[in-house]
Amino acid sequence: MRRRVNLLLVASSLVALAVSSPQSRELVLEGTITRADYGTYLLREFFVPEPLDRLEIEYTYTHRGEGTAIDLGLFDPVRFRGWSGSDKTRIFLARDEATPSYLPGDLPAGTWRILLGIPHIRSDQISRYVIRIRLIPARAREALAPEPSVGEGMVLKKAPGWYRGDLHAHSGHSDGRCRSGQGELVPCPVFRVAQAAAARGLDFLAITDHNTTSHHPEMRRLQEYFAPLLLLPGRELTTYRGHANIYGTSAFIDFRLGWQGRTIADLLEDVHRAGGVISINHPTLPTGEQCMGCGWEDIQATDFRKVHMIEVINGNRVEGPLSGIPFWEARLNEGYRLTGIGGSDDHRAGSGEHPDHVMGIPTTVVYATELSEPALLAGLKAGHVFIKTRGPEGPDLFLWAEDERGRRYMMGDEVALARAGELVTLRVEVKHGVGQRVEVIANGRVATHFRVDAPDFVRTLSWRAEPRTWVRLNLRDEQGITALTNPIYFSLQK
Repeated sequence: MRRRVNLLLVASSLVALAVSSPQSRELVLEGTITRADYGTYLLREFFVPEPLDRLEIEYTYTHRGEGTAIDLGLFDPVRFRGWSGSDKTRIFLARDEATPSYLPGDLPAGTWRILLGIPHIRSDQISRYVIRIRLIPARAREALAPEPSVGEGMVLKKAPGWYRGDLHAHSGHSDGRCRSGQGELVPCPVFRVAQAAAARGLDFLAITDHNTTSHHPEMRRLQEYFAPLLLLPGRELTTYRGHANIYGTSAFIDFRLGWQGRTIADLLEDVHRAGGVISINHPTLPTGEQCMGCGWEDIQATDFRKVHMIEVINGNRVEGPLSGIPFWEARLNEGYRLTGIGGSDDHRAGSGEHPDHVMGIPTTVVYATELSEPALLAGLKAGHVFIKTRGPEGPDLFLWAEDERGRRYMMGDEVALARAGELVTLRVEVKHGVGQRVEVIANGRVATHFRVDAPDFVRTLSWRAEPRTWVRLNLRDEQGITALTNPIYFSLQK
């Protein structure tokens, strides 16, 4: 039987409580992990005897940066308070502020739980960890009313249109970094990340910090300032079997796959119940010390009917072994209707210090009835989307269809055919793509291609449509794909 650390802080441990001053007390939790703990989660509980004014946690462990990583998260007696992964070794929580990655608020008495995740440890290592917890009791004062969320639900533009944005970026609430005034690399404030998106001329930005929603209130407070840039609260559920972005909800979604038998099915069901929108991120990236749990491993266990989107382009990975396009097209051929999107995965506030991940590259372009969070999410779920692989300045690419009855459809729509082999008109539009080549992709294969010879290019095609098929477009120059669309789907009318 493998050795496991104790999950409960037993009563005898409380006797060893170190009193550092009349106003504070310190707890120390210790344990070891081995390769048997790889990819699992451990809980360490501690008891808070009275409400606190401030809670401070510091942890250390052996072999840090040498093959072992221990992630950190926290639950209070009622709710999840945040997750910082292995990015921060010291955190604090108070009523009105907290370390980025964690939620401020009341610090109630009761049993708190430290969550330790083990994304990596080498087979020959035994790592000892020490957690120091400082409890600072609350001073007597009246409870404060919660601060309203400024900007929540705002409509920034009431007109329908194609809106350009980035659906995957990080701030200092997880592992986003940027340069301070002294030139040091520090946790990047949400303000700086939003500034980078505004400077790129984007219409919307999703900040998707790892396993936390601590940045959501800050985004909503900043929304009015950054209008007309829509700030879309999100998070990246960072499991050890795959990553996925969640939009449309701030509810806690338990990311601990394998914990007490928790599965992908449980995760997807919880997102569905919370009214969230989920996108599988960079599904073909390899998992290892450089990117823990990055690849989507549980393909067979995933009910793709409950997945809304696939991040088919992450950063500048458009084609090749790290592209998400083949993964996406395989799911399309299995009959699932999944919106293909892109995300920069920017961790440096658009500075370009990570050239593979720069704000706005790629740019996801969404048709929405207005520029608001609900309308944008509706457009994404509907698949009314194309992707500019090199940023918002790239060419525009549109695909339309018209059936024999004169009904018009856009990318993401389904054409209900009156019969198999119905003749459908496809309309291809390209703006600012002179000299490039359009590829018409049918069920994952190039069916035909042609050259763009005008700044505002239009080409119509007669297309013999069959049920259970789909068609989309690539736009390509000498270096590769510059834009791609979502499919138009064909089915037999019932």
